[in-house]
Amino acid sequence: MEIEPSVSLIVNGVQITTRLLDVLKAVYEEGSQKRASERLEISVPVLHRYLRRMEKRVGVDLLVTSSSGTTLTSEAESIVLEYSALSARIRTGKTLVVGGTIVTEELLLCALSKVDKTGMYDLIISDDDRNLRDFRSGLMDLVVVDDPLHVYDLEGVMWDEVAEDNLVHMARGPNYMRFRYGAQRLGFKYLDDQGIRYKVKGTVPFLPDLMGSNLSFFINQSLLTRKGIKLKGATDMKMLAHKIFAVHKKQTPKILALIAELKKERIHRRFT
Repeated sequence: MEIEPSVSLIVNGVQITTRLLDVLKAVYEEGSQKRASERLEISVPVLHRYLRRMEKRVGVDLLVTSSSGTTLTSEAESIVLEYSALSARIRTGKTLVVGGTIVTEELLLCALSKVDKTGMYDLIISDDDRNLRDFRSGLMDLVVVDDPLHVYDLEGVMWDEVAEDNLVHMARGPNYMRFRYGAQRLGFKYLDDQGIRYKVKGTVPFLPDLMGSNLSFFINQSLLTRKGIKLKGATDMKMLAHKIFAVHKKQTPKILALIAELKKERIHRRFT
């Protein structure tokens, strides 16, 4: 008898099955309903019905369709990221579980493409707080943290500097929107150190919501570069430069191989 765990989510009080979550995840990863349907070996009309059924059940829009393809709304992306994270967390024992954020995702993917030829690493993309909670609980083997201040809060761990980044400071007045990712605490510490008065009005997880808020904010230069966005900050970025660290508890061959590759990526291409 073979027993395997599976994941379902409750969204707005409604349970969403694994099948529906797999459909949404395929659209997210493929960026096209046609390619997603081919991957799932179902027709486009059937896939479309799955998605509309899910939209009706959860009561929110999930898709944005344009001439360039299909993308997901911020609500749908949240569902997919949570599903992916939970799916990886239940596959314990066989793989090395690595945590990162949208800031370090590309860096990790490039490094993993070099060291993971047999699928022995699982990558979870969430935020520093969530990843570090799992790390402390033994559900993650290595975490690449955006915010270096986290390193000073941890005990009994080893860490390696694997990248460098800068915060861009967009100053639009005393009211700030906090981004879910990046070294946000360093940005607000800078304001405190400079004696600048401010008020945080909220936190958002998606870049368009941050930039469209019309409030002041901090954002990682590396993320803007990958998105092809150019912003001129109000503060010299040297004042907001910081390190990015890989945190781990053991020096296993797989962990050491990944750290070595992360450091190579830092040297061979500019992370920022």
